[in-house]
Amino acid sequence: MELSIFYMVYFVVFPFFFVNIFVALIIIFQEQGDKVLCECSLEKNECSFVSRQRACIDIAISAKPLTQYMPQDKQSFRYKTWTFVVSPPFEYFIIAMIALNRVVLMMKFYDAPYEYELMLKYLNIVFTSMFSMECVLKIIAFGVLNYFRDAWNVFDFVTVLGSITDILVTEIANNFINLSFLHLFRAVRLIKVLRQGYTVRILLWTFLQSFKALPYVCLLIAMLFFIYAIIGMQVFGNIALDDDTSINWHNNFRTFLQALMLLF
Repeated sequence: MELSIFYMVYFVVFPFFFVNIFVALIIIFQEQGDKVLCECSLEKNECSFVSRQRACIDIAISAKPLTQYMPQDKQSFRYKTWTFVVSPPFEYFIIAMIALNRVVLMMKFYDAPYEYELMLKYLNIVFTSMFSMECVLKIIAFGVLNYFRDAWNVFDFVTVLGSITDILVTEIANNFINLSFLHLFRAVRLIKVLRQGYTVRILLWTFLQSFKALPYVCLLIAMLFFIYAIIGMQVFGNIALDDDTSINWHNNFRTFLQALMLLF
């Protein structure tokens, strides 16, 4: 009976606690966003202008520069390359290639036929070649310094460099070291696709801002775990262990660490 009461309270408190934290974070960030918009008023205590200013701020958030760098000589090869890499069709093509590359990464499975793995390997080489060509074209169009001023370009360059290294190690060096973890960076490039949407950018910003409250949330969770672990040790710490029952060597409250593990 004591065990049932303890666990019923524990399982009721924790889900409600986590749900309340989740809802509270959403409400807090929504209120903070409204507060920031209100404080952006051109004149203090005149929040009646918020609606018009909200539209201006929305435009400012959704707007982005069309170019990072523009060659001066419009007859040069660099200018033609720049015109090509900043064009919407090229951007949409790269986004489509990123999405297709994610699909290819999803198609791998254990004990696949040799022909199937060979096809995925060749597709991987094709995608790596396309992304490498993208980096080369952008370096030609923007120049080395202007290209590496953008953090996304640096991330793309490191990802392509890692993909090329993975192919070289696999094909030439007989896979003497496993570099398959580099595919994780290619999967993260999907964020580049998501950030094209205005709403997604707002959500990503909110997600990053929520990390400020994460230490306090973890502290509250740790406090609850600590309280319930101490209660469990005091109430159930002296129960004899029996491997034939559910109270055994890996399911008990005899030590603090074991109590934490059991509660988790």
